[in-house]
Amino acid sequence: MFLEITSKNNDQLKYLRKLSSKSFRDTEAAFTIEGTKLFLEAVKKQLLFKQVFITKEWLEINVGTVNDYLIALASNGVSVTIVSPAILSSVSSLQKPEGIICILPKIIVPSGTFKRYVLLEDVQDPYNVGTIIRTADAAGFDCVVTSAKTADVYNEKVLRGSMGSVFHLPIYQVESLLDYVQQLKKQSITIIGTSLTGSSIWEREPLNGSFAIVMGNESKGMSHEMSECCDQLLKIPIWGQAESLNVATAAGIIMYDLVRDFK
Repeated sequence: MFLEITSKNNDQLKYLRKLSSKSFRDTEAAFTIEGTKLFLEAVKKQLLFKQVFITKEWLEINVGTVNDYLIALASNGVSVTIVSPAILSSVSSLQKPEGIICILPKIIVPSGTFKRYVLLEDVQDPYNVGTIIRTADAAGFDCVVTSAKTADVYNEKVLRGSMGSVFHLPIYQVESLLDYVQQLKKQSITIIGTSLTGSSIWEREPLNGSFAIVMGNESKGMSHEMSECCDQLLKIPIWGQAESLNVATAAGIIMYDLVRDFK
């Protein structure tokens, strides 16, 4: 039932390698995931699959967990292909590949109106973006919206950092985050920015409606234009000698502090 590839120069593997490029992912409207956890999360969310590459060794270790899923995918026309560990390593982004790489079509996210937004303005480190998405999911936020210069949500490091949370809540990338914020303000959604010039989160007024929290670039913070759009600016007090907090750490502290108002 499963096919087998024995050459590293196979056209399917060449296509898989090209998907490491954002421009090629955008053109093909496809992306890749690696590892057992992301595979199981994608199956659980009933996402579409285009192709699956596995090693015999991985299948033997996980057969009791994954075999029925793989058979179901193959029965539905998805190509499930067995490759050697050496071939999988040649297309993997991991130093120690787990034994499975999948190609999926990009997720179509319907537009909607939400109560709790996380907005990322030019957050460029993929692991930071993935961690913020994971925390937003855990804290009960409704969606994440990113600027055009924020790390691509389909970057393999973002996907791994999110630990599957990219499949749990809507994520949008917009050309102009400023324009998006202006639209939110017209819907009476409170825009909360993060800035060293803001008020302490421990002294803020309680929230009583829909809101969006904006996290800025790792080194520059929010842009001046974005700060001007915010209804309030908050900061996390630093009592030690560190100059600042990592943006993903700061986002987690602020997100959990804000949602306390509704628990």
